[in-house]
Amino acid sequence: MSYPGDPYYRPERSGFVRFLEVISASFRLGRFFRVEVRVFWLTIIIMPLIFLSSFGPWMSTAEALTHTVIWTLLLYVVIWSHEMGHIWMGRRYGMHTPLITLSPIGGLAHMASPAPRPSAEAWVAAAGPATHLVWLAVFAPLWYFVLGQDWTVGRPDGWFFGPISFAIYYLVVINFFLMVFNLLPFFPMDGGRILRALLSNRMNPNRATMIATQIGIIGAVLFMVSPIFFTFFGEWWLLFVIGLSNLFACLQERKAARYGMSPYDATAQLDPWQSDPDAWKRGSSFEAEEPGFFQRRKEAREQRKREREYEERESLEQEVDRILAKVSEVGMGGLTEKEKRTLMRASEERKKR
Repeated sequence: MSYPGDPYYRPERSGFVRFLEVISASFRLGRFFRVEVRVFWLTIIIMPLIFLSSFGPWMSTAEALTHTVIWTLLLYVVIWSHEMGHIWMGRRYGMHTPLITLSPIGGLAHMASPAPRPSAEAWVAAAGPATHLVWLAVFAPLWYFVLGQDWTVGRPDGWFFGPISFAIYYLVVINFFLMVFNLLPFFPMDGGRILRALLSNRMNPNRATMIATQIGIIGAVLFMVSPIFFTFFGEWWLLFVIGLSNLFACLQERKAARYGMSPYDATAQLDPWQSDPDAWKRGSSFEAEEPGFFQRRKEAREQRKREREYEERESLEQEVDRILAKVSEVGMGGLTEKEKRTLMRASEERKKR
């Protein structure tokens, strides 16, 4: 028997708490472009089973296993590139991101700070779907012009799809689907964030949040009930979970808006446990990310601007000193129009200070 204060003391946990710990467990995949990538264990268990069950009834075992591996790997490479699109655009606005998590319902870039203004949120949100256009620009022509429509004909191994043909076809389909799906105007999806940013240009951001999340709640309910009406969607529960997750996110955002917390605050920082699901294992601090390329360029431009302004002020002060010395000798009547305008400009500059 142990007690609090005993080094071997472990508080009792309910079965539900242990269940939550299991489904929220993740492992570190690696660090790419200064962003750590973590994968939930359920992802590498559930998603291959979904794909395998879809291929199994009409493919041989070898073909089904091969295409399941291709499907799973390519899906999460595309999702990772989508999140990196958000991150690269976010760095332009000083929004650093220490972590990406990949789960059965997609990916999430854990931004360490909110967007500084509505236009920044719109560009950051749009950058994710824009990555799919790059994928499509490469693989759609390759599929259409190179593979054509006879990609399943005459295979000597008896497979219905060739692995390379299947991979190219899948990249076209999944990128088109993810681009359209993420642009739906349902908060917290990218389309919903773009909608909030556009509304924030015309009204208070908190009111815009309430409107965008209300539409998001409607979209979440549609996701949850759509499998009832569209029975062809075999894995109905996946769409249900996405809708449920969106619903909770909308309710949380509405709560923050009611308390007057603006969604745009460049100085706000998320708690470490909000940006890292495993922060409790390593403590409350996380490594600060170095400024990215766009942020360094922005800081350099601002520095050059400050230097130019300083040089202009120094030049103006020297010119004013010369003109005042001339006034003491010949009076105001001896000044040219240009010198009089210079004195007026110097006077206005000093009033601004």
